[in-house]
Amino acid sequence: MDFRNIESFLNVDTNEAKALGSLLVKTLAFDLEKIRRGLKDSDAESISFAAHSIKGASGNLGFDRLSQVAANLETRARGGRLDGLEELLLNMQGFLEKLESSLAGS
Repeated sequence: MDFRNIESFLNVDTNEAKALGSLLVKTLAFDLEKIRRGLKDSDAESISFAAHSIKGASGNLGFDRLSQVAANLETRARGGRLDGLEELLLNMQGFLEKLESSLAGS
């Protein structure tokens, strides 16, 4: 995953893309922690809200795959189906790590 996706998707310069990427990293880390707590507490509503936040933020920046994973997680949480969400959470954690690495290497 690369912050340059933001540049091309939004037609912004490198500095703006890095700033938006950094904001996404912070938001994603915060929301992933909410999802972890929600899973621990079996709180489908908080999981759904955090997944919705991730879906919107990532979609707005052109990260469609992450947005789709978050949408799946949101839908399942809204339906009260919390089993198996750990795999989706790991998928999003992997995205976060790749984006952090991309921003650090730039």
